Amino acid sequence: MIRLVLTVALCIVTAVLTVFFMNNPGVITIQFLGLNAELPFVAGAAALLVLTFALAFAWWLIAKIWGAPDAFRNFRKRQRREQGFDALERALIASAAGQGSLAVRQASRAEALLDRPALSRLLAARAAEAAGDLDSAQLHYEAMLEDAKTRLVARRGLASIAETRGDDPLALTHARDAFDQAGQARWAYESLFSAQVRQARWADAERTLGEGERREHIAKDIAARMRAVLLTAEGRRIEDSEPETAMKLADKAAHASPGFAPAAELAGRLMADHRKHRRAVEILENAWKHEPHPALATVFASLRKSDSKAKRADRLRGLAALNPDHRESRLLLADVALEQANLEAARAALSPLLSQPPLSARLCTLAARMEKLAGNEDAARRHMARATHAPGEADWSDIDEGGRAFSYTDSDWARMVEVWGHDARLIHPRHERYEIPAAAAPEAALLEGPKPRPGSSAVSQGDKSDASFYEPGRAPDDPGVEDGNPKAS
Repeated sequence: MIRLVLTVALCIVTAVLTVFFMNNPGVITIQFLGLNAELPFVAGAAALLVLTFALAFAWWLIAKIWGAPDAFRNFRKRQRREQGFDALERALIASAAGQGSLAVRQASRAEALLDRPALSRLLAARAAEAAGDLDSAQLHYEAMLEDAKTRLVARRGLASIAETRGDDPLALTHARDAFDQAGQARWAYESLFSAQVRQARWADAERTLGEGERREHIAKDIAARMRAVLLTAEGRRIEDSEPETAMKLADKAAHASPGFAPAAELAGRLMADHRKHRRAVEILENAWKHEPHPALATVFASLRKSDSKAKRADRLRGLAALNPDHRESRLLLADVALEQANLEAARAALSPLLSQPPLSARLCTLAARMEKLAGNEDAARRHMARATHAPGEADWSDIDEGGRAFSYTDSDWARMVEVWGHDARLIHPRHERYEIPAAAAPEAALLEGPKPRPGSSAVSQGDKSDASFYEPGRAPDDPGVEDGNPKAS
């Protein structure tokens, strides 16, 4: 529309000027070098326009000829740039598709065509990684360290290569430098934290976790669970050399994640050694409310060595009452009842569990002890035979043959950081590695000895010589049991 208006306006102006010149013809007189000429004004104006156009065209032609070399060079440069970008595109596509050799060739071509050393080096490094040529990729990344613009991405690439090669110290070095340079980069935090965890540098990892939480790289609930694992692992590492510091770390871990049984077990055990029984009871009871575990009952039973068997039994029944519907609470009540030869209480605790197959070896052993106490030899034999083939319990595997709980390796704790941190799930490495000892004693060991009197009364309440009163799922040939009955002191 605008163009139409302008065209019409131009036509009108042209027509007006034409009429004007026709009504006022005029004459142009030219005197130059002795020559005199007269022309009509219209003809002179037309000649002037033609001459101006010819001069402009001549100047343009001269400028083009003068700038032809530069124009040719610019044309070649643009052509190389287009070819370089084409090669760059092909290299990126090949790298993403996993075509390493093609990516390397196209990256080399792009590097030769483009005058962008940072871009070409990065592309060449990624292409070499895609081709599995880590040595070439490392060389490219190391060259990128010299440029401040590419230093951070070079650190990331070098850290990734070091992780792939299993060189944790080098990965840790690059990750720490990247984290110090750009702490807001989430990958720098994750790389540094992972490297520290893999090297079992629990204290350093806990500090890095705090920085990551402060910079919002990780959710607060996940960070709290991870912190509990890291503090527990560090506490177990130093519990012999620095028991008081280990106790404080375990206390913090139990506070960070109350349902984390290894933290509560360590805190309760160390606090009992330092005569802080009230705080130990508080931690263990809180952990039992969240997630019962046999190791917690073991520590809870041995908090006070001077307690009588009756008092310990009362305290264990109180612990079970904090989470009465949990399976572990029922097993605890059954074991306490069997220790006191209380057949009725043992049957009340075990009956609901025995009606829910599959039955574990630990449960079958307790059932065999109960039937032995009741004088049912055949039933005891059947339960004991079943115990020899029944599956073990994952929680029970956390306690080794010496009574020590959660004796994990560094790699186990490293995996626990991820599993408990993200899923709030306790792993059982000994169970996974089939390191669980037989949960049930040989049948002959259970059934040897004189037959107990049915309805026998509770045993005497003297102290046991053992350090621990409650040993979850104790096999019937345990030194604390004779002939299927608790051993009287």
